[in-house]
Amino acid sequence: MAEKLANNILTAINNSKKTTLSKFIYSLGIRHVGEHVATVLAEKFRRFDSLQKACEEDLLSVKEIGPEIADSILSYFSNEKNISFINRLFKAGIAIEEMPLEKKLFKEHPFSGKLFVLTGTLSTLTRTEAKKFIEEKKGKVSASITSKTDYLVVGKSPGSKLTKAKDLPVIILSEEEFLRIAGEG
Repeated sequence: MAEKLANNILTAINNSKKTTLSKFIYSLGIRHVGEHVATVLAEKFRRFDSLQKACEEDLLSVKEIGPEIADSILSYFSNEKNISFINRLFKAGIAIEEMPLEKKLFKEHPFSGKLFVLTGTLSTLTRTEAKKFIEEKKGKVSASITSKTDYLVVGKSPGSKLTKAKDLPVIILSEEEFLRIAGEG
């Protein structure tokens, strides 16, 4: 029993050394680089060394990267302590999975480029699962309703977000409608 537990722990440690490029970029804690920006950078540069060698012009050519984020990234990679830290991570066995080439052969998913807000309790998915699904389909999730919100997904016992959405040009979807559209992509 103890041997099996030890093997399971070692397996979990080794598996945790494998990560995606976007998660690795996010984990570095670069100022102004959250999960979304890390994903945008990963999709653009596709390899960590390409991002690391990027100049200001390369960074600013990315749609969602402005001067402040570009400066923060350049500053991070010009700091020797940060480079030393990254090198130690790679020596410890961190492995970044290759980004597959984007498949433009298929039409975009209906969620692509859309802004979602979730309210109430979802019965089929957790909020985390719904958020992950939307983001995988190139949509975005926000915590609050604004005029830029495209869809409000309503679960059981929705809050004030539903009232606010009714006053704006927001499409209100039940969980069932959300899942039906999700399956159309």
